[in-house]
Amino acid sequence: MSSPISFNVTGLDTETLIQELMRLERQPVVALEAKQKAISEKKTAWNALKSKIESLMAKMRPLLEQEVYTAKATKTGDAAVVAATATRTAVPETYEVEIVSLARAHTVQSRSFAQSPDEALGFTGTLVLSIGGVTEEIVVAENDSLHSIAARINGTEGLGIKASVLETVPSEYTLVLTGTDTGQTITFEEQDLNLGLATVEGQEPSKAVFKINGIMFQRDANEVTDAIPGVTLNLLKTGVTSVTVDYDDDALVKALRDLINEYNSLLDLAAKYNSYDSETRTAGLLFGDPLLQRLLSQVRDITFREVEDNLPGFRFVGQIGISTGAIGAYSRDGKLSLDESKLREALAADRDGVASLLGKDEAGSQGVLTKLKQALEMYIGHDGLLPLRQNRLEAQDKDISRQIENLERRLQIRLVNLRKQFTALESLLLQMNTQGLFITQQIQSLFMS
Repeated sequence: MSSPISFNVTGLDTETLIQELMRLERQPVVALEAKQKAISEKKTAWNALKSKIESLMAKMRPLLEQEVYTAKATKTGDAAVVAATATRTAVPETYEVEIVSLARAHTVQSRSFAQSPDEALGFTGTLVLSIGGVTEEIVVAENDSLHSIAARINGTEGLGIKASVLETVPSEYTLVLTGTDTGQTITFEEQDLNLGLATVEGQEPSKAVFKINGIMFQRDANEVTDAIPGVTLNLLKTGVTSVTVDYDDDALVKALRDLINEYNSLLDLAAKYNSYDSETRTAGLLFGDPLLQRLLSQVRDITFREVEDNLPGFRFVGQIGISTGAIGAYSRDGKLSLDESKLREALAADRDGVASLLGKDEAGSQGVLTKLKQALEMYIGHDGLLPLRQNRLEAQDKDISRQIENLERRLQIRLVNLRKQFTALESLLLQMNTQGLFITQQIQSLFMS
């Protein structure tokens, strides 16, 4: 870059004049930069719409799978007595459950030892432990303590016994063995040992005893998976309660409400970019864009289109409680609302009809959400309309960057030339001033001689 002019013969601020000329000549660059900024903002807007569509499709996914329509939930009359869960294979029914007694693990305790649990016991031998058909030998050395014996038992893989050391009274310790599974007996044999193992009173192994609709059951554990098909019962305490298995309508209602919220969020975002303020005469980033108009039109058309082959089930989403609002109070911006009571009524009347209206039935007929998913994939897929639009904007952005780069080079050359021209002008004027001064001096000398 050439240096600013360092002398001034004309009395003009030539550097300011040059900068003003350059400002005028730089207007094409300013216009290109503004255009590039607008392209960048449009890219951001389309990216936001693409992300919102992906979020909408994620909310659609559960409603396109059969599990949400066949899932079961349980309710218990007294949750302190029994806790229950159900799989989709469970049959809707109400059961009376009476817990007579709970399953209990076998607990064995050694005699008390006055020395520290980390102090060597001073005897050797073998402890033979058996439970559930598994037998293991624990070799005890002279330097073993209560803690080291417990650690060796706990480290024996496959042996369903947990060992611990408890301070039963101050400064007295005992080794406690507990079966990891209820209803199984621990058998033990002390060979040359003096641990004094014995079953803790009241902690003999016992099975869970309970009734379902008056029928008596016994199980080794308090978690019962095979008494009611598809239902897991966790027996908590003795008592009587009811267990009801039914379709999990709450989960289905929540899934549909989440979808509607995401659908409305997409419309809000689209409205932001497609807006026009007549007072300020400002338009949104994508106002009037035909691709955005096409997207919104397809989404609304598919949502409210009749599913003609869904016979004899529901044919419109309005029949299951999805609409733009009540008559006379509908949403003019196309946002959806959910009449939850109407949806629950539709599920009670024809659950399969709701499933096929939204997703797909066993015959392969496509519902509203299946068709909407296919339409949205045309926009956000790898070769979809939105990626293609983004690629076009990216190409425009790169082209403008090249134009700006070329113009900046030309402007730099122009700046150098302007400074050369003004420098030459100043030099010429300085030379003329010098010559004029010389001529004036010569004329004065003639009159004075």
